Amino acid sequence: MKAKLVAIALFLYHLGFSQEIHNSDDINTKSSKYTYVKIDFSVPIRANQYAGEIDPYSGEKEPWFLPDGMSGRVGFGFKPNDWLGIGANVGMDWKGNECLVVTPVFGSVKISPKINQDLRVFVEPGLGRAFAIGSGQLSGYFKKISVGIGDGKDHFGLYLELCQYGFSKNFDEKIGSFSLGITFTL
Repeated sequence: MKAKLVAIALFLYHLGFSQEIHNSDDINTKSSKYTYVKIDFSVPIRANQYAGEIDPYSGEKEPWFLPDGMSGRVGFGFKPNDWLGIGANVGMDWKGNECLVVTPVFGSVKISPKINQDLRVFVEPGLGRAFAIGSGQLSGYFKKISVGIGDGKDHFGLYLELCQYGFSKNFDEKIGSFSLGITFTL
């Protein structure tokens, strides 16, 4: 027990914060290369086959789209400049309609040009491998593309995502989804 407390204390002791003071001459010569951590949350949606009909229980019209699970992903990467990021990602995707939990492991390239001082538009394709959890030996490729908008410093964004898994659980069709999401970059 004492060894664990000492290890935690040493770990916390080594965490530090620093400041950078820039002279006006140093601002233009400072490199913009850095590493980042990205956290994504999204909700896959699917079309409602009863859209527009009156619900007999509530008396309201059925919505056009229904949520179909949840996704959470974490990425680590390198930004050689402000508008380009190269990363490795891992996540957990729950597909409600398929009763399936999938872990995608993939690489991605994020291109995010600045439109104006407070707005960036980004596109992020990704390619890798997906593994189904609790469904035997289901695994296959993973492909995705995200398109969205973010703040000028690329710390926060909203996106639309299309992804496809290289396997199927119940049918011959490959499993895919259309998602709405939010991303945070640290």
